[in-house]
Amino acid sequence: MPPKYFELIFILALGALQPVVEMLFGTQIATYYNGIAIIVVLAYVLLLIQRSSKSVWKTWGFRLDTLRASIAPYALFSLAAIVILYMYGWYKGNTPLPIGFWYVLAVYPLWGLAQQFVLQNFVARNLATLIPSRMYRSLATAIIFACAHIPSVALFTLAFIAGFVFTYLHSRYYNLLTLSIAHGILGALVFHLVLGQDQWKILAEYF
Repeated sequence: MPPKYFELIFILALGALQPVVEMLFGTQIATYYNGIAIIVVLAYVLLLIQRSSKSVWKTWGFRLDTLRASIAPYALFSLAAIVILYMYGWYKGNTPLPIGFWYVLAVYPLWGLAQQFVLQNFVARNLATLIPSRMYRSLATAIIFACAHIPSVALFTLAFIAGFVFTYLHSRYYNLLTLSIAHGILGALVFHLVLGQDQWKILAEYF
């Protein structure tokens, strides 16, 4: 698919507003902003589906032909990250994991899928012509992903690392299924082990 620079600018602008909203109005308002952003992006995706052929799903990363090959690299990175995150969580006194963690773990891959769908298809893919090198394109995408997690230094750092590895692997396998599972597992662990948050309780407060 040819690059769509208006799409890239649109997503960058939408993502850049998130940390601004959080710093000005707080986490709760930022969460509502995220909800609105999701609706806007979803409407755009539905429009793309109507205008595209069935093969667009495979192009986007919803495919089975690379599933088996992609499992090992994502699993290796995830296992290494899990060990490091758990050791850090144990050191900070954020273990054992609360029961709410398992609820978050069950649903967080869906949020990981949404984030990675946008990051890989609307950002990384549209940067391919501007930045042909897989290494530098992954680096640029990681910086953009990390900036969306400002003002938290911890989240910025971890998002940069994960964003780089995930983009690099995705540019080889183009499989969102394994990517979203890895993102979901690590994201759920970061909330509890690094930030010390019971995300399930936090989500319940919004309802």
